[in-house]
Amino acid sequence: MNRQIVAIACALLGACSAKQSEAPEPAAILDGIYQFSESPRPLPQPIEGTMTILRDTIFVDAQPGPCRYEDKLSWGSSSLVYRCAEMTISFDRANPLRNSKFRTTVRIDERKSVCVRYQTNAAGQQVCAQQEIQMVPRDVQVNGILHPKRVIHE
Repeated sequence: MNRQIVAIACALLGACSAKQSEAPEPAAILDGIYQFSESPRPLPQPIEGTMTILRDTIFVDAQPGPCRYEDKLSWGSSSLVYRCAEMTISFDRANPLRNSKFRTTVRIDERKSVCVRYQTNAAGQQVCAQQEIQMVPRDVQVNGILHPKRVIHE
């Protein structure tokens, strides 16, 4: 029994005198002002703006704008969501710099060949006698990732 007590005491003393592991590195401080500028096709103008991070809060100022926080879309999710004009910008709560996304819809004009005059052929079938190129509008969803760069450290 004495040997067991000595063995346990030695183990405890050894653990106490063992070199303590270093404390984990603190998380990077994200507080600051960041700029972003993205020019995804087929948007006619770039998505530009700033995001300000202060502890657990993000403020967004973007063009197109103005921007407003979407509490209904953000509630219970892992993202903070903002609506800037017709564009949605979302930031990951845990790491807003690595996982910032945008989504918008843009109307583009596509060229389409359209039959403007029909004829009946010898077999009695209607066939296109004259075609024309017309521009037809179509909505296209544009998604992408924002790449914010720090401009001011808070």
